[in-house]
Amino acid sequence: WTPKSSHIDMALNGVDIVGNGSGSHHELRKLHTRLDLVRSATSKCGGVYLYANQRGCDGGRLYFDGCSMIVCNGIVLAQAPQFDVKDVHVITATIDLDDVRSYRASIPSFGIQAAEAYCDDSGASKRRYVSCENDENVTLAERKVTKDGIVPKPSDLMEGGIKLRIHDAEEECCLGPACWLWDFLRRSGAAGFFLPLSGGADSSAVCAIVGAMCVMVTKAAQEDPTGEVAKECRRVCRKESDDYHCDDNCLWVPSTPQEMADLVLHTMFMGTENSSEATDSRARRLGKAIGSYHLSIKIDPIVTAILGVFQLATGQMPRFSSRGGTMSEDFAMLN
Repeated sequence: WTPKSSHIDMALNGVDIVGNGSGSHHELRKLHTRLDLVRSATSKCGGVYLYANQRGCDGGRLYFDGCSMIVCNGIVLAQAPQFDVKDVHVITATIDLDDVRSYRASIPSFGIQAAEAYCDDSGASKRRYVSCENDENVTLAERKVTKDGIVPKPSDLMEGGIKLRIHDAEEECCLGPACWLWDFLRRSGAAGFFLPLSGGADSSAVCAIVGAMCVMVTKAAQEDPTGEVAKECRRVCRKESDDYHCDDNCLWVPSTPQEMADLVLHTMFMGTENSSEATDSRARRLGKAIGSYHLSIKIDPIVTAILGVFQLATGQMPRFSSRGGTMSEDFAMLN
């Protein structure tokens, strides 16, 4: 994906399949860039492009969003999910390499440049890549018969490709952080999250993202109760004991996202004499919808103690702007 991309030299030297093991972190709308680059590379030079990307986080602030792809002659044949709580996704596609050679043969300029790349001025070969065309270990049957014993028609499979799954910007803002939170939670050894829920936009958005995390983990655990996601879910939710097996001796998995949220998300509305019933109600209703363990308490004694210490140290008492305070005092009182 550099100005002098290695896949160009490979294609001109007859390489049919290019592999790219990438470590591309998530950025908003970055998938469009990846798709354009991979499809452009194979539509210009022909060939099969195997793009594999890292998935998850390692405790830092970056999240690697996977979305591996198999592209042939500019057509996407397979695509892994962009956001998922599973560590590994395996994708496959059936490809006829003769389609690659036919595609390249239809581009006159490709043939001219390939001939120039193949030989030096003296006519000697400068091929730098190993050819496996005559590999006796790869039989015709192994290349064409699928695991189900069906001989597909690669040209039919490749025509038009698959319908791409590209998330909206709003979905990316929700699902990316949700996957990051799950990786951070299971790898840090923490028992869950504590979230002061004020009923405002910021804390409510964070609560919704944790809710999305619970939805994704619950779905993956239910689909494979013996898989890694289910095992991590039981460990994080402290349900590894035999006491938590269901009646038919199956392994415990959350029945709903709300059941998991009740175990990993503790929300609290910390109100004062200046808090309204409306914000308390919004926080309570959101906590119920997500399924968090929610409490509502008054923190007036704590606020009074902090203001007392401030007055003792500075000789001044901050006030809200509605009570004659400055803008700086008002911001301090709000926070």
